[in-house]
Amino acid sequence: MKKKVLSKNLTSALSQLNFTQKEIMAYVALLEQGASTVQGISRNTGVNRVSIYDALDELKQKGLVSESRKGKKKLFVAENPENLQRIISRKKEEARSQERLLQSTVLPMLKAIDIRQENKPRIKFFEGEEGITRVFDEYILKARNVINCGSYETAIKVVSEKDELQYFQDIGKRKIFYRMILEDTPLNRKFAKASRGIVHTKFLSPETKISGDIIISGSVVALVSYEKKNATLIEDESIAQAIKMQLDFMWERL
Repeated sequence: MKKKVLSKNLTSALSQLNFTQKEIMAYVALLEQGASTVQGISRNTGVNRVSIYDALDELKQKGLVSESRKGKKKLFVAENPENLQRIISRKKEEARSQERLLQSTVLPMLKAIDIRQENKPRIKFFEGEEGITRVFDEYILKARNVINCGSYETAIKVVSEKDELQYFQDIGKRKIFYRMILEDTPLNRKFAKASRGIVHTKFLSPETKISGDIIISGSVVALVSYEKKNATLIEDESIAQAIKMQLDFMWERL
């Protein structure tokens, strides 16, 4: 069958919505001819079957094509073009989410790194178990309000259980309001029960795994990697508040 020639205006418009040429041809072919096999779409468009399969997979993910069967034949069906509106709405929401992330977290942290910034935040690096312990002892325990997203179970693989026990005893003695968003594991559940009254805990979904800590303590942000055995400390009020806002948002929804 002769290859269909599509309107340049239609092709240009759909391309701006991140559709490839082959996706456009496959979708329009299905709208014109109704349910069809891959072979039928290939004949109608002049596009090879491998490319048609790839295009249909993308269209299914976008909610514009579905599958059905007629006997042993697998048929593909074009969904209502109105579904394009949902794609636009989803892209708008993704853009708003990215804008919030950019303004609240990415820009403040990048500005902290930019050597051209005046009054730039102080950034310090600590290595090894001793360095990580210093971060907790000398910085985290100085504030009255701390929020930590991480895993007790991961921490004690690097920092000794004795030091961790002393750390949480100090939290109790200093009457620090300490919140932890924890990876959901049996050991972390056991820790949460044992530390009740000292630490306020909530849990992430079971499939979420964590190998480090993000801790906000006053104007200090501590990023601890137990896997690499190091910690990065950022001292800056605006950055700390921006990241704390994100963790508070998580806390309220768990």
